[in-house]
Amino acid sequence: MKSVVITANCHREAAVACARSLSEFLERRGVAVSFPRDLAETLSLPQHGRDEVDLGRCDLWVALGGDGTLLAANRCASLYETPILGVHAGGPASFGFLTETTPPHAEAALDAVLAGRYQVEERLMVAVEVRRQGQADVCFSGLNELVIRAQSRMLKMRIAVGETFIATYAADGIIVATPTGSTAYNLAAGGPLVHPSVETILLTPICPHTLNVRSLLVGVDETIHVEMETGHRDVTLLTIDGQVGFQLEPGDQLAFRRSELRGRFISLDRANFYQKVYTRLRLGERFGS
Repeated sequence: MKSVVITANCHREAAVACARSLSEFLERRGVAVSFPRDLAETLSLPQHGRDEVDLGRCDLWVALGGDGTLLAANRCASLYETPILGVHAGGPASFGFLTETTPPHAEAALDAVLAGRYQVEERLMVAVEVRRQGQADVCFSGLNELVIRAQSRMLKMRIAVGETFIATYAADGIIVATPTGSTAYNLAAGGPLVHPSVETILLTPICPHTLNVRSLLVGVDETIHVEMETGHRDVTLLTIDGQVGFQLEPGDQLAFRRSELRGRFISLDRANFYQKVYTRLRLGERFGS
């Protein structure tokens, strides 16, 4: 590897300190290091700062923080098929499902990557196209989930899979998630946990106003169609991985399908999905017992 981008949550001292030590480690190995401009300024290394459009052209991303930091990195890295090494330097509320190692072991992890002792896990991403007045307006891709949610009112959304009408949901919103995102908002809304290797798209309602609506797992070669049946007083947002927002209007038609992009993450076989479910979610434990 000749070039590495290091990105970090600049509000986490541990992440910033690790970014500095890893950059020094890589430079000693003859690897060129770049940073987003805000991190470069925080490290007093402005000469190594790059604009986002230039960051993707590298051999590896190292993302230091929680899952939010990795999701932000993936928006750029996935455009260039660049793998990401996640280092869990987030706060106590961060589960770090996408991270592979921790700051004390980060140099050893990078050493293994430089020596070629790693695998790259590809993750399904989901895309959405928004059509407004019959014309394609915007298209987004997300690694975790795409969410439609009202600001204050219950929504009505006509749902179809392919050519088949499913139902009109009356709910606070819907989550269209990937298996990678099954441990995030989907889980909080009562959706199922799904192993990242399973090729499916999850459709989970948010607080549905009925007892007979549950999550639906859709084949990745199918398209989920959603038509907004809300009024003009409703403020409705489409959010991508909880970080990018787009305001929807009544009558907007949305088509969710498998994205052409894929998330790529470095795996060192430190912990598999089921170990992470146990150690980070404490699945099945009775707290206080």
